[in-house]
Amino acid sequence: MKSGSGGAPLPEFMRVEQACALRTGLFWSLYGVWYRHVKVYCRTLIANAMPPVLEPLFFFTAVAVGLSTYMRDGLFDGLPYTAFVASGILASSSMFTGVFETTYAAFVRLTWQKTYDAMLSTHLRVHEVFTGEFLFCGTKGAVFSAVVMLVTMLFGVKITPWCVLVPVVGFATAYLFGAIGLIVTSYVKMINNFTFFTTGVITPLFFFSGTFFPVFSGTLGPPTSVRGVVDLLWFVLPLSHSVELSRALYKAQADWMTLAHVGMLLLYVVVAHWLALRRIRTRVLG
Repeated sequence: MKSGSGGAPLPEFMRVEQACALRTGLFWSLYGVWYRHVKVYCRTLIANAMPPVLEPLFFFTAVAVGLSTYMRDGLFDGLPYTAFVASGILASSSMFTGVFETTYAAFVRLTWQKTYDAMLSTHLRVHEVFTGEFLFCGTKGAVFSAVVMLVTMLFGVKITPWCVLVPVVGFATAYLFGAIGLIVTSYVKMINNFTFFTTGVITPLFFFSGTFFPVFSGTLGPPTSVRGVVDLLWFVLPLSHSVELSRALYKAQADWMTLAHVGMLLLYVVVAHWLALRRIRTRVLG
């Protein structure tokens, strides 16, 4: 039994108050939201986990394994084509994992299940509820990127000791796109409207961020005026930074561009986090 400063036992209400304060701090609030999502997700783990793992592996098998047979001696940005695509698939897998969690799934929790209303009826605040959700997205991104990396190794893709940081890139990527997805969810009124976002934004990011072929002119030869515009657009795309960081791990190399990609990815995470919380607060509280 805890005692006060004079050695006398604390009254019951003070002990309860201390216990509540301990469990309602920021850490426990975020952990509680994160743990809730983990428990619900694991109830149907096989059905939930198969698409994020199998879909990138299908792309890898069809594109990397299929095309690599026609370019055995070719290197893409210093990597065999199978390793080049595998490093890009890791990042895109994390993107899909994060964005679908905070679009379709979050919309269901927000509109039909009223999960967020139930959470906000407790001590939880809006920023704690959705930051916990972003952490859950990041956890999924870290796990699935690691799983995809390990499975592609079975196809002969060689990794480096630096690849131990792949889950870190996966976490940051899924966290970022989880925040971006929530921004979209804060505007969407009907679930079918997400089709415009996934088809018009996510799919182009997947194909044109360097996942399957080099985009940056530094890997293709001297830049031209047109290439300069392409380079600028490529550098603005948020997924391109995750792809290049993943690729740097596979090459076990870091240069000034790697630092630029780290800085841009962190900048996108901070801005998207702030904007997502601001927007969803307006949507939830009115």
